[in-house]
Amino acid sequence: MKKICVILVALLSLTSIVKAQTLINEFNVISADNDMMGGTLVVFCENGIIENISIGKSDLSRNINSAVDTKYRIASVSKTITAIAVIQLVEQNLLDLEADISNILGYSVQNPNHPTVPITTRMLLSHTSTIIDGTTYSSFLDATVNNNPIPNLSELLTTSGAYYTSGQFNNTVPGTYFNYSNINYVILGTIVEKISNTRFDVYCKQNISMPLGIDASFNVNDLVDIDQLAVLYRKPNGIWTPQADNYQGIQPVFNNLNGYIPGTNGGRFGPQGSFRCSGKDLAKIFLVLMNNGNFNGDTLLSESSCNAMFANEWTFNGSNGNNYYGLFRSWGLGIHRITSIPGNDIALPGSISMLGHTGEAYGLVSDAYFDTIRKVGFVFMNNGIGIGYQTNNNSIFYTIEQEIFAAIENYGNIISCLQTVGFEQIQEDLTLIYPNPTNGLVNIEIQNQTIQSIKVYDLQGQLIKETAESQFDLSNYPNGMYFIKAQTKEGFLSYKLLKH
Repeated sequence: MKKICVILVALLSLTSIVKAQTLINEFNVISADNDMMGGTLVVFCENGIIENISIGKSDLSRNINSAVDTKYRIASVSKTITAIAVIQLVEQNLLDLEADISNILGYSVQNPNHPTVPITTRMLLSHTSTIIDGTTYSSFLDATVNNNPIPNLSELLTTSGAYYTSGQFNNTVPGTYFNYSNINYVILGTIVEKISNTRFDVYCKQNISMPLGIDASFNVNDLVDIDQLAVLYRKPNGIWTPQADNYQGIQPVFNNLNGYIPGTNGGRFGPQGSFRCSGKDLAKIFLVLMNNGNFNGDTLLSESSCNAMFANEWTFNGSNGNNYYGLFRSWGLGIHRITSIPGNDIALPGSISMLGHTGEAYGLVSDAYFDTIRKVGFVFMNNGIGIGYQTNNNSIFYTIEQEIFAAIENYGNIISCLQTVGFEQIQEDLTLIYPNPTNGLVNIEIQNQTIQSIKVYDLQGQLIKETAESQFDLSNYPNGMYFIKAQTKEGFLSYKLLKH
């Protein structure tokens, strides 16, 4: 029996090698089809990175190729980094997630429609604060980056402020309604400064980047080699045009930082979107999260803090928030919770749920997610595509993202993620769904687990059947692809089923 197991594991390893080679080819095909300037794709298991691929150009005018050390301005994936900083302060008992942020900032921040309801740090992290990116947000952000002195955040949030408008708030009760917004994380960056009495970029460098030994920062001046920073592009009228980080190898000088007082406006450092990081280093951060706060001895958070970040803070019920066309259906603390509903928020096709964040800015698209059940995760970033970002009805993620996700699922080395738990564990966790394809009758068996319910969805994400029986009949339903969600005491498992 032992010899058979060894042979099977060897065959699995050989299959993994073949798939790994194919993943590179797929990434190149996807890049060519979408006219991608450059990009990186990193795939990881719970014990480390298994794929790290970079293609294309990071700087077109200087003919610099993208490489594994190329840094990207990762856009809104930065919000997860900011959330880690906030939760670290909670761990140290320096910050209470339930406290009114007015008491932290030192001035009154109230929703004018519900002035007696406190707005808390927890609400900011979960985008339920009712504070949104109003009509003056862009001009305030521009002044934050360029003006000297930098405007105080109170200029946007208090009624006497030069940038204040009541449209900065939803007419909903704080804590009850989800609306994704960047300003929530500008406020969080300022709170980190207020509590730590340290500039936001410095705090994150000292407490996140340095402990992990990574070259990443919210301040481009911290990067070891400015030539490793990717220029971000769009291609209007067929001409590649730089949009951000086009420093031409020269470190920028920020004159408005002289005399800056921490806690006045952490938005200067872009806690909502300005973290610069390579794919492999971003994967390391998410490996720490996947491993409950500790990876290979590098610790950022406790296990209980990671669980708190991952836990449900908000789930869409049809009317309790703006779900962004179906992309945002569930949220934690700085964590986008993928629910894998067809036509909405599917990432890896074989995953029932994933945790992470997505981002988009200045031509870049970024994704960093992991599956706690299958123990697989990935980072994808690119610095621009020439054909523009396309959409389809399969998912709210862009078509290029869907193509990348499918390539990871179908050609990646993710089978090795299952090997990390040992062959016997793989054998114990086998699930049988048969016959597949089927002409009607379907059986599902999950070894060592009792099925509590089974839900069947069509390709549009509509629930068409729900049963507690392990055998059910689809004879009266049209031929095609279906998604099966099986709930057990241990959680959910998902499958694809073809009927013909």
